[in-house]
Amino acid sequence: MSSSSISTQSAWSLKNQKYVVTGGTKGIGYATAKALLTHGANVLVCARTESDITICVENLQNESNRIGNDSSISIYGIACDISTEEGRKNLLDYAKKVFDSELNGLINNVGRNIRKPISEQTSEEYRSIQSTNVDSIYFLCQLFQPVLKKTAEALTGNKTTVVVNVTSAAGVQSSGTGAAYGMSKASIIHLTKILACEWAPHKIRVNAVAPWMTMTPMLEEAVKEDPSQLDKVIDWTPMQRLATVEEVAGPIAFLCMDCSGYITGQCLGIDGGLTAQGFQGPCATGS
Repeated sequence: MSSSSISTQSAWSLKNQKYVVTGGTKGIGYATAKALLTHGANVLVCARTESDITICVENLQNESNRIGNDSSISIYGIACDISTEEGRKNLLDYAKKVFDSELNGLINNVGRNIRKPISEQTSEEYRSIQSTNVDSIYFLCQLFQPVLKKTAEALTGNKTTVVVNVTSAAGVQSSGTGAAYGMSKASIIHLTKILACEWAPHKIRVNAVAPWMTMTPMLEEAVKEDPSQLDKVIDWTPMQRLATVEEVAGPIAFLCMDCSGYITGQCLGIDGGLTAQGFQGPCATGS
């Protein structure tokens, strides 16, 4: 096998790398943790409750065994509320402990929404959405930058460390999910662009993914009273279906790999064509 083919293969691998995934016990976060493991990475997930962490780590370990990962791959979990300063510090301290102060990537997946029009949204609900969706990502990026920078400095060639922020199509254009949520996701897209430029000299890439409607626990809760709400979503989406969590996790894993090493400051839409579409009217008819 030639050296070039080995290089190509390694560019699509995350073997022996170390990642933190926030909100990693359910939905997109859990699927992302699985995807990283599949490509050989070590993973630390966090969530608010200890019971969720325990179940998640056990399931991820079973998944890792099922796909035949070697015994050197490690899976960790910590219960912490990253919408708070204390929770974020606890996550950083634990990550540095289990990963020996090295980190290849931070996946900022955690998020929440309380779907209401602005006329009905309370100030407490607004603050809760912003602290979870914006403050947690902003301050985690700030806290984790030194360890990402230190790890990147030890890498050879054009290799980098990474941050991937999970935003939403609601941050790109109005999608009826509420002003507070849309604002929070739009701000993270802009933060992604700013940090990508600010941190490029330090060999840290920063990108975002913006999923459209994906069947996660958060969405299930939002539509449980009226599942028919999704009929319009399917009709509006050019691909005529919702995304699976695996279809969001795959691009996140790709953005962590060396094969995407010249991509930074981008927001990748994972939306079945939604944001590419203006008005889906009938084809022109007549002669």
